[in-house]
Amino acid sequence: MVGRWQVQTTKSSYQQGHRNDDIDSTWKYHGVQPQLKPRTALILYGSETGNAQDVADEIGDLTARLHFDTTVLDFDSVSLRDIVKPTVLIFAVSTTGQGEFPQNARRFWKTLLSSGLKVGVLRKVKFASFGLGDSSYPRFNVAHRMLHGRLVHLGAQAFCDRGEGNEQHPEGHSATLRTWTVALKEKLLEVFPLDEGAQPIADDVFIEPRWKFEHALVGANGNGNHSNGVSPLIAQNDSGHSKEPSNRTSPSNDLLPVKASYTADILRNDRITASEHFQDVRVLDLRLKQPYLYNPGAVAVVHPKNFPQDVQEFIDLMSWQDVADKPIKLIRTAEDTPGTPPSPSPLRHLELASINLTIRWLLENVLDIMSIPRRSFFASLAHFAGTATEDEAYQKERLLELANPELIDELWDYTTRPKRTIVEVMMDFTTIKIPWQYVLNVLPMMKGRQFSIASGGKLKSDDEGSTKVQLLVAIADPPSPIIKWRRRHGVCTRYIITLEAGQQINIGLQQGYLDVKPSEVETPVMMIGPGTGLAPMRAMTWQRLAWAQELGVRQEGRKLEDDILIFGCRSEEADFFFKHEWDQLAKDERLNIFTAFSRDKANPRKYVQDRIRDEGEAVYRALVEKQGKVYVSGSSGSMPKGVREALVDVLVKYGREGMPREGAEGYLDDMEKAGRYKQETW
Repeated sequence: MVGRWQVQTTKSSYQQGHRNDDIDSTWKYHGVQPQLKPRTALILYGSETGNAQDVADEIGDLTARLHFDTTVLDFDSVSLRDIVKPTVLIFAVSTTGQGEFPQNARRFWKTLLSSGLKVGVLRKVKFASFGLGDSSYPRFNVAHRMLHGRLVHLGAQAFCDRGEGNEQHPEGHSATLRTWTVALKEKLLEVFPLDEGAQPIADDVFIEPRWKFEHALVGANGNGNHSNGVSPLIAQNDSGHSKEPSNRTSPSNDLLPVKASYTADILRNDRITASEHFQDVRVLDLRLKQPYLYNPGAVAVVHPKNFPQDVQEFIDLMSWQDVADKPIKLIRTAEDTPGTPPSPSPLRHLELASINLTIRWLLENVLDIMSIPRRSFFASLAHFAGTATEDEAYQKERLLELANPELIDELWDYTTRPKRTIVEVMMDFTTIKIPWQYVLNVLPMMKGRQFSIASGGKLKSDDEGSTKVQLLVAIADPPSPIIKWRRRHGVCTRYIITLEAGQQINIGLQQGYLDVKPSEVETPVMMIGPGTGLAPMRAMTWQRLAWAQELGVRQEGRKLEDDILIFGCRSEEADFFFKHEWDQLAKDERLNIFTAFSRDKANPRKYVQDRIRDEGEAVYRALVEKQGKVYVSGSSGSMPKGVREALVDVLVKYGREGMPREGAEGYLDDMEKAGRYKQETW
């Protein structure tokens, strides 16, 4: 971030063709002339999986280059008092669940809805906003729209049209974001003009970040001397370096110190698909040390780790062999601007008090070097590209092409289509050496992956009273149509494969968005969950059975007779998850189970939407005559849309007096508004 009273880098030694480990001694700075008036930007994000946070960081870079003192924070880190102080306020917010705000934005949104807020209370606020949504959900981008509307209602002034990204676009939300940021920049310069003679900071100028790493001083007691209280204690060997890593081939078993996490024992990690089946799907069976109450729809967050061989490969590519295992500390490079919320540590989600903090530890546990890079990654790399040789000049030119928002096809063909990772990118750009001090500003951080909890009812605890958490995990290892010499992997599921019984991991736990209650147990439900979308439906089925037994409702042996489960997979023998359970529940409690096998030689090809139409009469009776609920879970894209179209067809066919199609669509809309149609897809 560049502040008005801070310094900014104009040219690095790398751009002059030099190499030096001591970056601070080789970067040249010039002072930025102070603005006559405070010029601050507060960028707030509400993010569940990290996409909105990435957008906020990109917007933050834009405002910093327009000479705004910029702070980027999640919604719940600020108060209403904070948002009236900056010159400009910009939001990036995802819509989750059924048109709900992400976990880290809910408290702020609740405060914003307070009846005690009078119209006009935010009249001094000038804001812009970008929403991230998925058009396969009925309530597309509704959280963003509600936020925008409430701000305007309270008097805030939108100086730029709101932007909306759609994950169903071939290029994801980035397609809209790049056009919206162009408009945002124009509006910022128009509404908040620079002082006479001032110019925006060019894209090729490196902006000194608020936080960076430096070597940790080692005291006589073997601990780092960290006067700012940010960095951890460092374990040393006789040479003063941290201990060298062992020759591990799998990620470390050490617990990742994520704040507000739960320690879980791994009881089993078993593949449940047939050995000859193309996909490895497994049940990860966990036991919590701490008690945790959860209902259907809850999710567990698994934090991945990188493999030692990939980490070493990256270290070698960056020529960090001499610094990778030395103790480091995270320091501030500038003070926060008075009157603005403090800029927090980028590692604030970790408890680092007892960690041997090194570059290697960061690469194994924090930095996502095996991800497919975004455009901003190439823009950051370009700052460290030289032009002294023909190779350097060519590679810098190529980086600028990949960073150019107008050449998005170039980026798609180079990264997304072949699923090229950051490690593989650096194999191509061999003249680029990232200064290790700035790794947090160049490399993305690994984010925890959410998995729907598949256990419910009597499956939520074991005989000893410990909390059970079972996850249904599909291992992602898709082949690349271009890069065939190196296997593609899902970063998190590749890590999950290595987990063994007897090991411990730290996981996050969240309640999710299905909001299923015991009071609804007498209301029939239709659960649609193809593939691993079956996980929350299994949790719901067992939980509804437990509630029915606890409340003494529904006749014994018929407690699930009004409920419908529609499950889709490849074949009955290969990937019909928990088949024995469904057979038993159908026999003992009359659960209605309709299966759709898309590749089964013994059965005609069917998908879940086909089974909805096949069982139209039962579906109509459950949803209309008995006022039941619909739950949809699984892959986003064509499946949720196909399900909705099939339900419309059923309502038209079986509706009284020939329900028109518009009426059927309206009925589903009303179900969704009333909380009777809920969807959780990914």
